[in-house]
Amino acid sequence: MDHGEEKSLCPESNQLIARTRWKLLAKVLHKTNAENGQSSSQLAPTTSRELYGLFEWHVLESNRFWKDTTGQWLQCCSFNYPHFSLNVRFLINQFSINELTGFNNTGNVCVWPSEEVLAYYCMKNNYVFKQKTVLELGGGMTCLASFAVAKTSDATLVACTDGNPASVENVKRIIQHNNLSSTCPITAQVLDWKNESSFKDMESMWDVILCADCLFFDDGRQALVDTMQRITTRNGLILIMAPRRGRTLDAFLELCHGKFDIYLEEEFDDDVTLSHQKKLLSPDYNSDHNYPLLVQLKKR
Repeated sequence: MDHGEEKSLCPESNQLIARTRWKLLAKVLHKTNAENGQSSSQLAPTTSRELYGLFEWHVLESNRFWKDTTGQWLQCCSFNYPHFSLNVRFLINQFSINELTGFNNTGNVCVWPSEEVLAYYCMKNNYVFKQKTVLELGGGMTCLASFAVAKTSDATLVACTDGNPASVENVKRIIQHNNLSSTCPITAQVLDWKNESSFKDMESMWDVILCADCLFFDDGRQALVDTMQRITTRNGLILIMAPRRGRTLDAFLELCHGKFDIYLEEEFDDDVTLSHQKKLLSPDYNSDHNYPLLVQLKKR
């Protein structure tokens, strides 16, 4: 998605939102690991410090993974669901500020709170996906929600998509290195919702659409809504996790009116709410920029 400012906000609010987002990215890109007490080979470059602690992340030291010179492998586990385990590959030092500017590659830098929370929500509510076709839009380099669905539900098909080919190639590597043979089929492909040719064969195909924090960039918001409407089945469900971030979320929902039935929840999971409440005690925590709300859209 192209970078664009939120035009419905005053200039001062636009600058604050953009500055906060890019400040987080700069910390990742410049490896400010001292905050987390991690060495440069540990978790700080790949996981945002704003995560809610819903998953455990462990560095994999297997020889098989250490042979990977362009990526770092971590094991993602769940405190509350010990049966869930996923080997996740992150691209380390693959993106500069210049490469990020002008296109939404932020999902290729680290795991953000909305992505973490959406994956956790999907795992806890896996009944939603029983005998359903599921597609994730803008899944970044990990597509955690897609893998949560593939590993814990009875979905018939899961598709991981992103507009960045490098991200999709990374997801393909993750698919290859995880034992998914006993679960549903899972694929990865490029899908740019501003390019109709990338989803022309998906008309009314998907029962459930997943999307984590893809609403920030103003220029692609209408295309995202139109794509969701086109590729979702009749009465299909769309699950979105996104923070309010000024009027960003509201601007997206305004575009959805008349096309979907809209349901918005601020408290949708006890574990997430508890972690959020603990973070509110910290003066550095900005809930407007980080705390994801659950949006459910039902296609009319």
